[in-house]
Amino acid sequence: MAGRRFAVELAPDRVLVWVRGEGIIVDEPNLLRWAESGGRLLASGEAARREVPGTELVEPMGIFELRHAEAAAQLLRQLSSRAVGRISFARHELVLAVSAQLSTSARRVLLQAALDSGARMAHVLDLPLALAFGAGLPVTSWDPSPILYLLPQGAQAAVVCHHGMLAHSAVEADIAPGAPDERAAEAVLGVFEGVIEEAPQTHRQRVMSQPLHLAGRGVDLEGWRDLLVRRTGMRARVVPDPAHSAVKGAEVALERVEGSGSRALLYLR
Repeated sequence: MAGRRFAVELAPDRVLVWVRGEGIIVDEPNLLRWAESGGRLLASGEAARREVPGTELVEPMGIFELRHAEAAAQLLRQLSSRAVGRISFARHELVLAVSAQLSTSARRVLLQAALDSGARMAHVLDLPLALAFGAGLPVTSWDPSPILYLLPQGAQAAVVCHHGMLAHSAVEADIAPGAPDERAAEAVLGVFEGVIEEAPQTHRQRVMSQPLHLAGRGVDLEGWRDLLVRRTGMRARVVPDPAHSAVKGAEVALERVEGSGSRALLYLR
């Protein structure tokens, strides 16, 4: 019997799990209650907010690095168990959508945790590319698609083109849920302009002529869209279902990999 196939988005703000045929089964804050004695994960999500003596509240995922590698590994094993359920005799396959800036060592930790959970195969996919799949952007086209993923902890920008990313960058910043403030706006605009500069010179004009695709959670995406239109002169749009487009796209990517027989997503960077 074939194992269950699912996607996991491990973002700094939230954890999401999308199981094929069921949809989203986990959507909770990326918060963990960690027992200092014995190094054990006691609770995750909203349940982790309850204070327990001898424990600490952990936010395991950063944009650039794992803030608590062992806690993140235990969380992923727990999420895999929740996704697989009782189908323990059939090995599962999953895609992990993570920050494009996450280091190779952090990716190794997560891949090993996925394999330790019984996965037959685990793939790592950058969040901007997952977003492109989920939003139905022309990922295989040579026409570049500029992307901005906004979360309360910061922003990730990328230019997706022909199965990959021409350029990508990120910034950690406090982005308020209301209208964009000046400090956050300068940080986000700086990282987006940096991505444009990083793209090959032959593609820059084409990038600027394309609409900028926005997604994310916990921030005023419409307000950010209006600001970006004013400041960059580009067209901009918020993608459908912007809070879940990345995890949905990770599952779409897994389906494409299976259909082509490729293992192209299995990479560490």
